[in-house]
Amino acid sequence: SCHASTNTGGYDWGLPVRDLWSVTPRRGRHRLHSTYATVNLLVSALFAGATCEAYIRGLTNLSQGGIFLETGFGLAKLIAVQSVLEYYWHRVMHVPAVYKQLHKLHHHYNSPVVWDDLFIHPCEAFGYYVILYGTGVFVSATTISFLAYMALMGTCGVLDHCGILLTLKVPFSGGKSRSASHLYATNFHDAHHAKFNVNYAFPFPAMDVAHGTYFEETNKRGGKN
Repeated sequence: SCHASTNTGGYDWGLPVRDLWSVTPRRGRHRLHSTYATVNLLVSALFAGATCEAYIRGLTNLSQGGIFLETGFGLAKLIAVQSVLEYYWHRVMHVPAVYKQLHKLHHHYNSPVVWDDLFIHPCEAFGYYVILYGTGVFVSATTISFLAYMALMGTCGVLDHCGILLTLKVPFSGGKSRSASHLYATNFHDAHHAKFNVNYAFPFPAMDVAHGTYFEETNKRGGKN
């Protein structure tokens, strides 16, 4: 594996397609990065289009309108379902045989940078897109809830791999060693890339806390960062 440079050229703008015909990978990129990232972008767009078409045809549980509370409740349901399914899907990706064939590619970068979330095997990406977009088909929510959910997942996916530190503190976390002191933290996923068998959840740590796979760096004074 390698430490990816933060100076990644066109990848900073999510344009891996520009390197498809390049003989030499750009600035520390894996040789398959541009190909797989481009495929995953296209497949994600197809999933988005299919979800829109399913909504137009009345094949989803999404509905228009809704009061503020209904929209908020729908968003919470979408996040909860995605969080549970993503956690177990990610754990499956770490089964040795599956990891070797699929997920190992994503761990090529010990210190991922912006848009590196796109560098996963297309078969793994397809499975996750089923989870990500499938919520809009099976979970009852408003269209605003679903759009907010997609915006949140996309933003967190980029932030988790961009190298900046952003944290949202949990009030009254109680200081327990197994409890999370952050509702969300960008370095949460960094620890997964560094230590491999912790912090499988996305984007929030609840499933890791529940399953005992939560890890949080401590500072020199013994407290949590």
